Amino acid sequence: MTSPGEVERVPLKVVPIYVTPIEDEPEAPEEEPEVVEEAPRVRRPWIGLAAVALTVATIGVHAAAIVVASNGDFPTGTLLGYIAIGLSALAVVVGVVAAVVGRGRVWGLAAAVVAVLANPWVLLIVLRFLSGIQTG
Repeated sequence: MTSPGEVERVPLKVVPIYVTPIEDEPEAPEEEPEVVEEAPRVRRPWIGLAAVALTVATIGVHAAAIVVASNGDFPTGTLLGYIAIGLSALAVVVGVVAAVVGRGRVWGLAAAVVAVLANPWVLLIVLRFLSGIQTG
């Protein structure tokens, strides 16, 4: 083997090192905000069902008025008849409101139609017309 000889000493050169700062995680590009669609709200048909309840009450009070008047208590039967007319009018109004607002639309319309047909005053007019009795 050969001897390398004398080692030549060379001055140490300093090479500048550019230090870059450590960055946090790079920011993600801005994404469009995610649009969350709300579930459609369920409309409760409580107004339409209230109209149905008023219609059933109209029918019940009207039937009670007929029974009471048939037993000879005409003032009470008349009072119950007027109450049935008021309940019927209220049922029609609530049924129409339910149809317009959309809270139990079908129930409200059905209740309004039945309430008109169960109204004692309307029934009196229809029965008088069918019997041929002339009203003055």
